[in-house]
Amino acid sequence: MRKIVSIALGVLLLVGALFIAKYLIDNKKKPKPQFDKIVKTVFVEEVENKDIPIVITTSGNLTAKNKIDLFSEVQGLLKPSSKEFKAGTIYSKGENLISINSDEFYANLTSQKSNFYNSLTSIMPDIRLDYPDEFQKWQTYLNSVDIYKPIPKLPEMNTDKEKFFISGRGINTAYYNVKNLEVRLSKYNLKQR
Repeated sequence: MRKIVSIALGVLLLVGALFIAKYLIDNKKKPKPQFDKIVKTVFVEEVENKDIPIVITTSGNLTAKNKIDLFSEVQGLLKPSSKEFKAGTIYSKGENLISINSDEFYANLTSQKSNFYNSLTSIMPDIRLDYPDEFQKWQTYLNSVDIYKPIPKLPEMNTDKEKFFISGRGINTAYYNVKNLEVRLSKYNLKQR
């Protein structure tokens, strides 16, 4: 019996402690913090819209955004130009980037044109005798060839005999050799596109 009374008292004591704790927690009021009101004074200026230059002072190495690599298909010495050929130099469209000395190559081209002209001249008597209908066409072409200007296109050949005759005398080969050298001569000047 004594045991039951002490257990009942213990349970009552626990239940009472729980109710008191709940009551204390519910009635606890947190004090509201009070802040001092601080009024700051600031200086103002009326806005005036205008362009403001941006000045950035830096130091270091620059890297080009649109970097290109140049390769020359020909060899030779660079000719001096008005602009230094260095990284970062600006060139306008159509302006020469690099000029390579082509004097020797130009002399070779002129020599080949002269050989071509001589080959044409040497076949003219045979054309007059063997192909009298085609003579005027070839005479006009021969008169249009100038060794200091780009070589004109070969005239149209109408018959197989004429084609074989012209080809057999090496005129086609000499013509295309000169055309090849003219194209190569244009590679001595690299221009901005």
